[in-house]
Amino acid sequence: GKQVLRYGENPHQQGVFYGHLENIFDKLHGKELSYNNLVDVDAAAQLIAEFEQDADPVFAIIKHTNVCGIAQKNTLPEAWDAALAGDPESAFGGVLVTNKAIDKATAEKINELFFEILLAPGFSAEALEILQTKKNRILLAQKQPLDTKIVFKNVLGGILTQDSDEGNYTEWKEEGAQPATDAQKSDLVFANLVCKHLKSN
Repeated sequence: GKQVLRYGENPHQQGVFYGHLENIFDKLHGKELSYNNLVDVDAAAQLIAEFEQDADPVFAIIKHTNVCGIAQKNTLPEAWDAALAGDPESAFGGVLVTNKAIDKATAEKINELFFEILLAPGFSAEALEILQTKKNRILLAQKQPLDTKIVFKNVLGGILTQDSDEGNYTEWKEEGAQPATDAQKSDLVFANLVCKHLKSN
């Protein structure tokens, strides 16, 4: 499919999306998705694909394609609180993503923050009612995890491709003065997944 956007990265540029957004998510509420929105949603969807829906709740806040707060906790409201605590200032106007359906308790917390987009596997009726109170806020129900096998980049008038970066480390080797505890190892595994999605520019 081809979708002409209102403009590209800047208002004087023309933007076009080639693909099938309807296969990835249902847009439940909010304004038209812009070029920059799609870039941020892609970053959010790639990050959350690292975490299964049946894993413990994960919440992440994305700003300009990079994570400014992320946490995995026992409950979704706890994950949200911890993610927001990572950098509450940068979270303003960001893109939110989680591996769990949004419930009423989490929606009430999220609703206190100004954000542009929330991507989640689903929303309870009560959560939708709360979050739809802001007209322009974009709510996306993700249908399936993003499964990108090849990454494309436009360089030097041509196309550069590579396999997507899948998985985590292949070998755990202790190099410190004392072995890592189970909690430290778990935190490092989590951090390694997150760092894989950070971009320098």
